[in-house]
Amino acid sequence: MSSQKYSKTRWKIDSDRVTVYPYGVFYVFTIIIAILSSGLLFLYFHYQRSATIGNSLPLVFLILLMVVLFWLFGNTYLEFDSSKGRMRKMLFGFLPTRIIPFEKLEGINLVNIAGGSYNYRLFKKDARYGKGIIVSSGYTKNNDPNAIAFVEEVVPIIHGYLSQYTTPADYVAERITSYKFFTEEAGVYNVKNRKIGALLFSLLCFAGGVYFMRLDTYDGTIPQIIIVAVMILLGFVFIYAAFTKISFDPVAQTVSRTGPVSYWNREYPMSAFTGIQTLRRSVNFVYTSTEVKMYFDMPDKKGYQQMLTVATLRRSSDIDRFVKEVYQIMGI
Repeated sequence: MSSQKYSKTRWKIDSDRVTVYPYGVFYVFTIIIAILSSGLLFLYFHYQRSATIGNSLPLVFLILLMVVLFWLFGNTYLEFDSSKGRMRKMLFGFLPTRIIPFEKLEGINLVNIAGGSYNYRLFKKDARYGKGIIVSSGYTKNNDPNAIAFVEEVVPIIHGYLSQYTTPADYVAERITSYKFFTEEAGVYNVKNRKIGALLFSLLCFAGGVYFMRLDTYDGTIPQIIIVAVMILLGFVFIYAAFTKISFDPVAQTVSRTGPVSYWNREYPMSAFTGIQTLRRSVNFVYTSTEVKMYFDMPDKKGYQQMLTVATLRRSSDIDRFVKEVYQIMGI
C-alpha cells in the first residue's frame, strides 16, 4: 500500500458496526521521524567520538518512544456499534477515551480549515458547531476520491444508525430570552464588537511603526520601510474592524455589514440565506479561533453565493450559542 493510501481515511463496514480510522497520516509521520532521527543519530555518533551506545541509550529510547507513539496514534479508530447504540473512540486502537450514546449524537458534517483544507467531524446534539470529533483525514481537493467514497459509503450508514435515536424534541429550539452576543437597538440586532480591544491593538501597531521608523538600521531602508508599512496597515485594519458593524434587521429582513468605507458595505436579504459554515484557524498547528460564516444566494448570479463573516469565536459552546441566537433572530 502506498504512503498516500496510508494517510487517507480507512474504514471497515460490518453488519452491525462501522469502524473508521481517521489518523492514518501518522503512519507517514512515523516513517519521516524514523528517517530523520536515524540521520541525526548517525551524525551524532560520527562527530561525537566519545559517544557510545551505552551513554546514548536515553536519547535512543526517547527517539524510539516517539516513533512508537506516532505509530500507535495512527491505529486510533472510532467504532459506531448499532447493536449497543454507542460510539467509542479507541486511542492507539485499544484504549477507550470517549464513549457517547447515539441519542446524544447529531451527525457528521464538513468543517473547513484555514489554508483551504477540510475534514469531516462528528457533532453532538448539544454542540452542533465548533470543534467536533474528527472522523476523517484532511483533504485539500473537493473531488478527492477518498473523501467522496467516505461521504457515499460511510456517512449514510452512520447517519442511519443515529436516525433511530432521533426524536422530534431534538429539533425544538430552546427559547432565548437574553442574548449573549447581540445588542438590540430599535428592533435591530447588532453583533457585539470588541471595539476597545481592536483600538488598543491599532495603537500598538502604530506605536510599533513609529518605533521601527526611528530605529537606526544597517541593512538598508527597504526592510525598514516594509516593516513600518505592515505595522501601519495592521493598525488601520484594526481600526476598520473596531468600527465595522454586523446587523440583523428582522423587520426589513436583512443582514448587513457597515463600516468606515462604504465601498465594502454589504446587505443581504434573509430570504437568500442558505446556511452557516465554520472555518477553524490555527497557528503552528495550535487552534486559535473559529470564524462563523453565513452564505447567501445571489439572485442576479445563478449558482453563485456570497459569504459574510459574522463572528470570530474560540469556544465550541460560544459558537453553538451564537448560531442559536442568529437562528432565533432570523426566525428560523
